[in-house]
Amino acid sequence: MGVQDSLYNKTYYRLFAFWDKNDTVDTVVISTHGLIKKTDKTPQGDIDKAERLRKFYFEQKIKKK
Repeated sequence: MGVQDSLYNKTYYRLFAFWDKNDTVDTVVISTHGLIKKTDKTPQGDIDKAERLRKFYFEQKIKKK
């Protein structure tokens, strides 16, 4: 799981994402959600949401095989 802070039009955004690397060289980056950064601390609820979505993604991927 990765968290990236970005500045756009004088506003900082925090983006939550994860990577899905296949057996080949292809890598997919999935962004789960983002928020406007108001403090240095990341709300635990947003971390939990990103982890829940990552887990769901890989569970669904396994079911399709």
